[in-house]
Amino acid sequence: MDNYIIMELSESQAKEICSWKYEGEYSIYNFSDWDIVVKNGWGLSIERKRKLEFIAILLNNELVSYGRISLKADRTYIGIGLKPSLCGKGHGKNIMKLLLKECNRRFPNNTIALEVRSFNRRAINCYKRVGFEIKDRYIRKTFNNSEDEFYYMEYKEFR
Repeated sequence: MDNYIIMELSESQAKEICSWKYEGEYSIYNFSDWDIVVKNGWGLSIERKRKLEFIAILLNNELVSYGRISLKADRTYIGIGLKPSLCGKGHGKNIMKLLLKECNRRFPNNTIALEVRSFNRRAINCYKRVGFEIKDRYIRKTFNNSEDEFYYMEYKEFR
């Protein structure tokens, strides 16, 4: 297994994430430029929220991924973003395992959950491989006032 390092996400790393660009249908995951992220007050740009919820994942001193761990009621929600050039190359499973360990360290008694757009089969398969199960499917509004279909998934066990 590769030697990933987890650390607090810095502002410079957050700016780097805003420059990541996904292709095709995955472009829905592209952030706006940093100035727009700041102007809109998105979590990535708010220092307090970034320190509490966001995590940088490095490999060979390079930012390869980020995670977000947030609380909603009695659930710990997990999110992941992988550097576009690394998508589909086997990093997701190991990074998800790191994020799951961090969730359990921070909130040991909570159910771990996530939401994923239903078209994102690559991510859904990764989540299933590490122990998530689809529990619900629904349509919800997204940040740009469009509507997308999502799956709600809960973590059951490491595999």
